This record gives sequence, structure tokens and C-alpha cells, in this order.
Amino acid sequence: MNPTRKELIQKLSGAIEQGGIVKNGKLPSERELAALMGTSRPLLREALISLEALGRLDIRDRQGIFLAGEGESQFIKGIDQAHIWPMDILAQVMELRQIMDPGATALAALRRKDEDLGKLRECLSVLEKIHDDKSPDAAERGAYWNTVFHSTIFKATGNTLLARLYESLLELSERGISAMRSDALDSHAADRTERALRQHQELFAAIRDKDMKRARKASQAHLRASISSMVALSQVTPLSDFFAQRLDALV
Repeated sequence: MNPTRKELIQKLSGAIEQGGIVKNGKLPSERELAALMGTSRPLLREALISLEALGRLDIRDRQGIFLAGEGESQFIKGIDQAHIWPMDILAQVMELRQIMDPGATALAALRRKDEDLGKLRECLSVLEKIHDDKSPDAAERGAYWNTVFHSTIFKATGNTLLARLYESLLELSERGISAMRSDALDSHAADRTERALRQHQELFAAIRDKDMKRARKASQAHLRASISSMVALSQVTPLSDFFAQRLDALV
């Protein structure tokens, strides 16, 4: 996440916590928020999508922007028990993802709504643009939109508890990767980024077509490549790669 977006999210979160911009659980329009935050609407939109993916906001078409929690005091929630996320913690996160992701992706294919599909399409479009641009910050931006994409898949399951659990896992995963100062999911390696983009496109297509079997297989293929890269970069222990361990019953 670049500093500008991060600072905007922090500023917006602070304003929401203070309660000055929330009325009956609803925030002002995008245009009003952009003016209040002193930023552009495109950048504000990215911040709002990020907060929605983290389960903080609920953006409803033609209705507005709402708090997703119980109120301003419950807006910011994080996992603060640990200060450093070593390899064993990240490995455990990836173990849980291997168990959760395929089934959740299949459920998303079954239950997804047009609204979910639109948000997934938006994420995919940005990921494709990032890949084509090949800008210096492509890895960082790709990691951010990768997070939003997968969070949106879990939200499409219609299971709020599952989506919130996944948000926590993603937060743990990002902190673990950051602590080791390496990003396995979105490096500058052309073959890896090209493969990841194709996998995201297949995930989207399977969910769009409501093909549960294909969605599960696409999720498994994407996870297999991701965790293999993490093992190669010594971010995750090989024992946590269920695909390599042939623990088929788990994945």
C-alpha cells in the first residue's frame, strides 16, 4: 500500500471514529467525502474499497456508504496480540488458507450476486492494468489489489463470519510477509506475475459462470503456485505445503 493511500485510510478511519461524518450509520457521498478528505475521488474510491474489503464499510449500489460494524466505536478492529509474525505464523496462515479457500471459492460461485461480480471485475481490471503498465510500484499495488480481490470472493459467499475470519488471516499474512521484507505473491518476476494474472482471470470466470467445481480447482491451482513461491523464498516451511505433501483430503 503506498503512503498516500495508507494515510488517506488512516485519516478517513480517524474521522469515522470521531463520529463527525457518520449519521445513522451512513457516511456522506463519495463526492462529499473526497472534498472533506481533501483528495481525488479515484483515490478515495480505492480507500473505500480497501475498507470494505476489510469488513469496515458496506458500499451499497445507489444507496450509499454505510458502516459495517455496530458503530463508530467498533469501526477499527485488528489483531494486536503479536508484534512480529515469524515464518511459523505465516506458515500456519497459509495452512488455513489451503483448507478454507477452495471451499469458499466454490461457495462464492454458487451464491455470488451481480454486485459481487461487479466488484470482482473491477479488481481484475485494475490487476490487468497494473500488469500491463509494469510501473516501479507494480508489486506493491498488485499485492494490494490481490488482497481486495480475494476478500471480495469471501464476501461473495454470503457468510459474514467466514469473510471476517478471512480478513484476519489476510492481515496476518501481510504482516508476516512485511516482517520478512519480501513479497512472494507479487514479485517483479515476469513469469510469476503473468501466471498469477491468468489464475485470477480463471477464478473470476469460474465464479461468473457459477461453476463450483471449476472455481474450487482454480482456487487450488492459485494456492499451489502461491505457496510454492513462498517455500522457494524460505517464507513458509515445506511441511505447510499440503499440495506437495499430497494431503488431498485437506485441500
